[in-house]
Amino acid sequence: MKLADFQKQAVDQLCQVFLDLWKTGNRRLPLVFKAPTGAGKTIMMAEFLRSIDSRFQFHADKAYLWISFGGDESYSQSKKKLYNYFNEGTDIGLKDIANFNEGKLYKNNVFFINWSKIKASNKEGRKLRKETETTDKGIFDDFIEHTKRERDIVLIVDEAHREAGERLPLYEELIDLIDPRIIIKVTATPEKIPNASDTQNKRAGFVEVNESDVIKSGLIKKQLIIQTEEEIAAVRDTKLTEDEKMLEMAFNKREELKKHYAALGCDINPLVLIQLPSDYKETQGIKDDKKGMALTYLKSKGVQDNEIAIWLSGEHQNLDNIEQNNNEVSFMIFKVAPATGWDCPRADILVMFREIQNPTFHTQILGRIKRMPEAKHYEDPILNNAYIYTNYNKQHIRNVKESETPNKLPIYVAHLKEHVRPIPMETAFISRIDYNTLEVPTKWQASCIKSFHEYFGTDAAKFAHQNREIVAKKIDLTKKNVENSIVANAQIDSFDNFADEIKAKGKDVSYTFSDYDITRLYDWLCFKELKEQKDARAQYNPSRSWGALKKALNVYFQDVLQVPDYYDVIVNELLKTPLESELKKAIYKALLDFRPIHDQIIEAKDEERLLRILVPNREISFTDDYEHLPEINRNAYDKFFFPREDYPGKKNEYKFITFLEKQPIEWWHKQDNSGKDTFGVKYYDSQEKKQRIFYPDFVIKTKTKLFIVDTKSGQTAKSQETADKAKGLQAWIATHQQDYPDQIVGGIVMERYPKWLLNTAKQYVYEDDAQWHELSFDND
Repeated sequence: MKLADFQKQAVDQLCQVFLDLWKTGNRRLPLVFKAPTGAGKTIMMAEFLRSIDSRFQFHADKAYLWISFGGDESYSQSKKKLYNYFNEGTDIGLKDIANFNEGKLYKNNVFFINWSKIKASNKEGRKLRKETETTDKGIFDDFIEHTKRERDIVLIVDEAHREAGERLPLYEELIDLIDPRIIIKVTATPEKIPNASDTQNKRAGFVEVNESDVIKSGLIKKQLIIQTEEEIAAVRDTKLTEDEKMLEMAFNKREELKKHYAALGCDINPLVLIQLPSDYKETQGIKDDKKGMALTYLKSKGVQDNEIAIWLSGEHQNLDNIEQNNNEVSFMIFKVAPATGWDCPRADILVMFREIQNPTFHTQILGRIKRMPEAKHYEDPILNNAYIYTNYNKQHIRNVKESETPNKLPIYVAHLKEHVRPIPMETAFISRIDYNTLEVPTKWQASCIKSFHEYFGTDAAKFAHQNREIVAKKIDLTKKNVENSIVANAQIDSFDNFADEIKAKGKDVSYTFSDYDITRLYDWLCFKELKEQKDARAQYNPSRSWGALKKALNVYFQDVLQVPDYYDVIVNELLKTPLESELKKAIYKALLDFRPIHDQIIEAKDEERLLRILVPNREISFTDDYEHLPEINRNAYDKFFFPREDYPGKKNEYKFITFLEKQPIEWWHKQDNSGKDTFGVKYYDSQEKKQRIFYPDFVIKTKTKLFIVDTKSGQTAKSQETADKAKGLQAWIATHQQDYPDQIVGGIVMERYPKWLLNTAKQYVYEDDAQWHELSFDND
């Protein structure tokens, strides 16, 4: 394969920086290789692997470990590219997990593996990292250890931006295991760029490929073109829905591009990528099926089944050879699958539907429409651009790192220390048949209408026109039509600076929603209104409750007020901010007012159970919302992870942890604040007049005693809630002491500098100094 001039220069520079770092003799040196999407990062890395020895007479005994992120297809794509580049693998040893039986890597071998296989927080990871019949270290660990005994390892982190960089266990236990001579981080968007001092003094390396050089080479498109006002005007008055209008504009553009390719004699079938919202599954109950809508539209335009590819979780259709320029597939429906590492240069057009829950245009998908189908620019300028059709506006578009995802998976794992023996403890657990919904519908509706009457000053006994006059003082009941805006007219020259350029060059174009779109938007806004409630008392499951909220609103505006075209009125009101909208304030009141009724319904369904669990659990896992605190040693686990975010009581808990670290104890364990696997104590809430469960903060083991304590400070220590919890804990200890050989000591602890005090009284009184005694473990 012939490399472009900029690629040759980048490879030469990469080799030189690599050699300079290697000569220092130091280990774990970072070398950041920054190149824009479409620059051919994998090919440049392949040429680097070929060149470093042959052209630079560098014959050090080394092997390469290539780690990819994303799905398994990510690393297999990289391996496949190198396989083709190195004469079907004959010029270099390309290895993966199928080669574990070889026992080690040999000189200049390149071993490919996916991050998910070795992060040890899932089933597959545990298989490779845990002891087996043949090794007590784990297959992967053994393989690396045997390699290190004979040669150095160079770590290549492909698409290094995909995860949270040094926050991953990769930079803790795996870096310790691999102990690489150099870490090459390959990415278009580095998490951290070495400073001038580090590069000058050979503590780090940095090589960058400029986007302008890649564009000049013809490998990637010259511009990104956002839908124009003329295109929007052409579909404005059609009966199509908003989403169908996006598809219509994309369909028309594809037909235009196809003619231009044909005019040049190019056998290229332009591909349209149709991205479903990432919150598709969560919200599909409140709207029509986006995938079904897209398929119905395409069929109405005469598109055949074999011309449509689908790439969704568990659903792959017509994807074979889709990357070929003359493949028959003209449209591909996907969600997130091809966001990184997927190459299909004939993809010229992107349709992106606005998300409901979090309307943010994710710019990383733009890399899929950057490449030129024949790696060159054409004389016809229309073919040198990529085209985007979306119902986002300028405010929705920003650069979002791919690691910024909801519902994060655990990436850290802590294991119980060998000397720690879990203690069986009886815990209280309330099984609640509660989906936190606005149920029973009839009770919710009656309660909501009552709250609206109280908020607006209306009355069921009054005539509709009288109630309308009252509400009209706070809400515009005459406003018709719902205005929307989408971005248009932007020509983006820099893919890397997309978000900033579109805000500078783009224009938000207004247009009126159709009746169908208003109905769908109404559903979305009801869902969103419930989703965005900040007060815990007003929070209900949005997926299960949006319909009940909508029905109550309909009854009030249609029956009580008899407002014509009330959908327009409600939608316009819900599009406002909470401070601007009187309806939002009324809804908030209604949700609060319904909480006691909801809790009373649920309490009748509560089923209390007593479970026997082991404290601490043998293994616990954490997301990257937690950070490893290596200075903590007396914790029951081999590693201690603490939340990154602040919360009430966090500083007090950390102070107590530092106190425990200096005490003569066997171990301590900080509990979670919920869950069946967490030790919980039943107590009577004297303010709410109901039974509740609380989870003491710490379990502490000494030679002769078991301490169960809850940390408090300030006003919280003085509260009635703390007194109720203290009473419940003492009752639990009195009931279960006979089950344990060790003495159980429990209560509320607080700092009274420089000491920590413990209150073990059966009737907790904060102000009674006689109840507080210094917490000491010296005689335990």
